[in-house]
Amino acid sequence: MRVARSRLSVGDVLGHVDSPPTAPSSDVPEPIVFDGRYRLDGVLGHGGMATVHRARDILLERDVALKVFPVVHGENELMRNRAEVLVLAALSHPALVMLYDAGAEHRPDGGQQDYLVMELVSGPTLSERLRRVPLDHAQATRVGRDLAEALAVVHAQGVIHRDIKPGNILLASPDALEADDCGGPAVKLTDFGIARLIDGTRLTMTGQTLGTVLYLSPEQARGEALAPSSDIYSLGLVLIECLTGRPAFEGTTTESAIARLVSAPRIPDDIDPELAALLTRMTLMTPDERPSADEVATALAALASPDRTLHLPAAAAPLTEAQPTEAVPAAPAEKNPRRHPRRALLSAGAALLLAAGGLLVAQQVSASDAPSDAPSYPAVDGRLGTALTELQESVQP
Repeated sequence: MRVARSRLSVGDVLGHVDSPPTAPSSDVPEPIVFDGRYRLDGVLGHGGMATVHRARDILLERDVALKVFPVVHGENELMRNRAEVLVLAALSHPALVMLYDAGAEHRPDGGQQDYLVMELVSGPTLSERLRRVPLDHAQATRVGRDLAEALAVVHAQGVIHRDIKPGNILLASPDALEADDCGGPAVKLTDFGIARLIDGTRLTMTGQTLGTVLYLSPEQARGEALAPSSDIYSLGLVLIECLTGRPAFEGTTTESAIARLVSAPRIPDDIDPELAALLTRMTLMTPDERPSADEVATALAALASPDRTLHLPAAAAPLTEAQPTEAVPAAPAEKNPRRHPRRALLSAGAALLLAAGGLLVAQQVSASDAPSDAPSYPAVDGRLGTALTELQESVQP
């Protein structure tokens, strides 16, 4: 880690030290130059552990993202701030935000302010992108593939990210998901501020359950020991949100945390069955049953292949006259029918009369114009016969 020994002015850095500085305009505030080298041009985001600025590296003349940690005094706090530096320094993948440099500025009171100099990504966060419209199948698959490939590198280095969420995923450019897949990643994973080493070494304070509630794995919500499979679960939730435009577990903080402890997230019904099966495996309740990052990356790469035929669930076709219709099952009979006996007999008789009448109409249509004899009805004995006779007499002209 490079440690800044003194604060230099902008003039010192550029070598213009002979002429006195000009008075700043009263209308334009003097720019803030951090550690004598990085001109702060605006805030990109705030977090619980640091503030990220858009900055200009005056020495190398390039735009960067400058992540500045709060001033600390104790050794334990210094170790926590430097943990992310150690993590990022060991990781390298196109879908990970690149670390350029790191430094620390010493204060007269003995405090120290650490900072990271990182690649400036021009695109918005995935969270901002999803506010407009959900992703289609191809876009979501591409996002998942890029992130799974990056997580495979992270996990291979013995690190668990622990905070996979749309706000920590940056689009490589504003139109990265609308452009054709040219081999480069569409998204980049950032913010390893609460990462943890797989061997158990804590990079954060003991006893904390860290992460964003909407994307916690069940074991993370319970405060249990974590494995790389926790990141896989969170990635599954992110991909579900990519396809639907809303979090898989909604509600209050408590409701969202509890929901994942008792049930799996609902997978959309209208997506490719192979993608649905993969998301189901990624979000299984048992961590050991989830696929690895390498397996997820391989599966999503196959789903994203341009040679693959997309199989979406078929929508129900509208019925036409040429299409046979299935018989509709009769409604179950009531357990305790309360029908009057005479009414039941009349109904049965009416059915017989309708059947006979239909036969008569068919005969009349096919016969000549000559008058035909009155139809004869079958003789029925008993109470049904009596009811039938009464009904017949009541409808005769």
